Amino acid sequence: MPPRDVQHLQSVPSRAVKNPPNARSDWYETHIRCPVSGFKAYRYRVTSRAPKRALLAAVIGGSLVFASAIPAVAATTSDGPSIRVVGGSDANREGTGWFLRFAPVTNSGPSNCGATQISSRWAVTAAHCVSTPDGMAKTGNGKSYVQVNPAVRGAGTRIYLEKVIVHPGYQKNARLQINDVALLKTKVSMGGAKLALNTTKSAPATGTPEQVFGFGERVYGNYDSQATTLQQGNVEDLAGPSGSKCGSYGSDYRGAYEICAGLPGGGVDACQGDSGGPLVATVAGRRALVGIVSTGLGCAQANYPGIYTRVSTYANWIKSKAFGKFEVTAPCGSPCARSHNESSTIKVRNRTNTRGTYSVSGGSNYLKVSNRWGTIKGKKSKTLRVRVTTTKQRCVVVKVKASSTPAKSFTIATNGKVC
Repeated sequence: MPPRDVQHLQSVPSRAVKNPPNARSDWYETHIRCPVSGFKAYRYRVTSRAPKRALLAAVIGGSLVFASAIPAVAATTSDGPSIRVVGGSDANREGTGWFLRFAPVTNSGPSNCGATQISSRWAVTAAHCVSTPDGMAKTGNGKSYVQVNPAVRGAGTRIYLEKVIVHPGYQKNARLQINDVALLKTKVSMGGAKLALNTTKSAPATGTPEQVFGFGERVYGNYDSQATTLQQGNVEDLAGPSGSKCGSYGSDYRGAYEICAGLPGGGVDACQGDSGGPLVATVAGRRALVGIVSTGLGCAQANYPGIYTRVSTYANWIKSKAFGKFEVTAPCGSPCARSHNESSTIKVRNRTNTRGTYSVSGGSNYLKVSNRWGTIKGKKSKTLRVRVTTTKQRCVVVKVKASSTPAKSFTIATNGKVC
């Protein structure tokens, strides 16, 4: 409850989202916390990140109402909104082939966000980049698009979107914007590299080095400081997966859904225009997407680190939407070279919590597949054996379906056939 001596509070930031739509100021929702002696105290949560306006608070008797945490948004540029990493340096693009500049287009025009490629046609971004007060990001030719690892902001081929999927638990007008994750499906293959999702719930631990990437502002609130080349900010995990405290955010930090990352004294952070971009760390010996740029109070301030969507919490949801219900591991690549009577295995894993059916088709005249049809319990796997029965040279296409939905196809090259 705010102190009773507050007369009014004007545009005080809370955790602002780091990617604003077509405007040079933050947009925010007001939430009445309690009525006081004829006045109403408000708590603001910025849900899109445009460059900051002057923020004022009228105070009576020296007491101030402190604002709650708010998500970060994008800033507007000549070709749409944008925001960049504060305290960063030029990234080595040879190692960032999975980075996407994402330009969501809503009713108010284009914005600038980041995204991360996880397959040839799927990417992960922040929900607030695509679900805004100005409507949903538009799909189709000439609408929202991504650019793969551009050398400079705005460069490169525009790859348009076929579909946008927002996490069902995301509420754009909620005071605390958890579940800030969305998926982008492109109309054609993006090429580029793919970054693995972190699925280890116990990682990253407190103190783990992490890197955030983006084209956002280098100076918070300075519209002209937006990056033209991709920036990398080196930060660290400040709370770990079981931590309940993140700087001075208090109870507004939800560690089960969010990652707290920055430097103890501030100085390096994501900022306006970086929303939806990747927070990357090494987990179990490999590089992985551990967080998604989401919110923060200002940029790079001491005691107010960046807040990121925790990817491990949403990995199963992401995989079920982007990769289907079943995960299929091909025998030995595609094409897989095998001679007469040689065998390979196919591993089929059910990602869901409920029982599902699978089927295997193709190559019936040339291959013998154990259990071409069957069921798999939730979270369980089944290994199928594929044996070459022909002495002929053939390129045999095998298709695996999950509940009638194509899951994966691969080719087996028999008896020295070049496919």
